[in-house]
Amino acid sequence: MKRIRSTRLGSGGPTILVVAGVNLFLLLCICVLLGTHVLPRYGVNVRPAASHFVMSSFDRSQTHLITVAPGTPCNYYLEGNIIRGGLDGVEETLRAWDCASPARVVVVLVADEAVPAGDVQRLADRVLLHGFTCMMAARPDPGT
Repeated sequence: MKRIRSTRLGSGGPTILVVAGVNLFLLLCICVLLGTHVLPRYGVNVRPAASHFVMSSFDRSQTHLITVAPGTPCNYYLEGNIIRGGLDGVEETLRAWDCASPARVVVVLVADEAVPAGDVQRLADRVLLHGFTCMMAARPDPGT
């Protein structure tokens, strides 16, 4: 039995690798571009009120972000994780942060502009009652 050997396959190898690489690159581009619209989103998306004031500097190792999303009642999130129990759940969380110098702990409140000002004020009061430093986050004011 005679064996047949092709001489053409040897020259097509690099071409196949280039085509495969281009296809892989295009597939990756499609996944990145469409992934933000197709895949589920995690976390909380809020739009803070606009302000032309800038927050002062602070120690980021002693910083906690509390996000307030609109709803009835408001939804509270700590570092992106929901706080169960509403404002009472936030109170329990603040109580759990008992430390020697609470004034060094900074709590940044990121409240959506649709959240009533009274709800944000009640949250800020709770933070301040525990002796923590309270800051309000805002997006830059486009008018300034």
